[in-house]
Amino acid sequence: MILRRALVAIGAAGAAAGGAVAYTVAQVQGRATGDIAAYLAGPVASRPPVVVAGASIVRGRASVDFVQMLRERYPRRTFVNGGVNGNVAWEVLQRLDQVLACRPEQVVLLVGTNDVQATLSPEATRDTKASKGLPEDPSLGWYAACMAEIVERLQRAGVSVGVCSLPPMGQDLDAPVNVLVREANSLLAAMCHHHGATYLPVYEHLTELLASQQATSGPAWTGSWAPGVRSLVEHYVFRRSFDAIALAHGWVLSPDGVHMDSTGAGIIADVASEWLASQSRTE
Repeated sequence: MILRRALVAIGAAGAAAGGAVAYTVAQVQGRATGDIAAYLAGPVASRPPVVVAGASIVRGRASVDFVQMLRERYPRRTFVNGGVNGNVAWEVLQRLDQVLACRPEQVVLLVGTNDVQATLSPEATRDTKASKGLPEDPSLGWYAACMAEIVERLQRAGVSVGVCSLPPMGQDLDAPVNVLVREANSLLAAMCHHHGATYLPVYEHLTELLASQQATSGPAWTGSWAPGVRSLVEHYVFRRSFDAIALAHGWVLSPDGVHMDSTGAGIIADVASEWLASQSRTE
């Protein structure tokens, strides 16, 4: 939802920016490296893959690609990128057959930032429900229920599931949006405990780094699409790295307060790697 609004805003500026805008939108909406379609069209892997499912942070087009980091750390494993820009948990549930078609051994889930955003105001709730054709109003309770159904279906297929806690939005950890992020993460932790999935503490590790750099009180995420638009244009048109964009605008983990620079992506990869290594030790 956050990324979709940014793309709409970029498109609205098309008359002024012309080809640069069209190029940026095309790049952000480009296919993820090693996506589900590519995997299913290729030869059967010698070992069942790891599928990483979620939204734009997973897809790695508006964010540093932590799934690619995992490929580099585990060159003998196959990692399938199941990220779709703008997805909420209900949408991941609707396309779960595609994930299961890969016959994964493990699935890493990182989805919910857009679900949180959809609960920030009545307008956001109405817009998200209408634009996505959701069967009910977005809420954190419904988000947790969708995540539980995703986990149950994967486990019935014999898949080990790791569920990432949601990253902070902005660096002001006391901001209302991060109160909601923590509430969502508490629901995820309880759901994982109930269903026997593994809770992967992404939020906790990211915020530990922010605390170590005394960066937990700002800049805040305001819900504005402007930082996302700026980040995408700077990256794709002016060829600036997400790290350089983050540094220039005072962010530690993110070029726009939502998506990841290499530091943030590296921490997510660290957390997922630790879980995957523990899975190997139990085999």
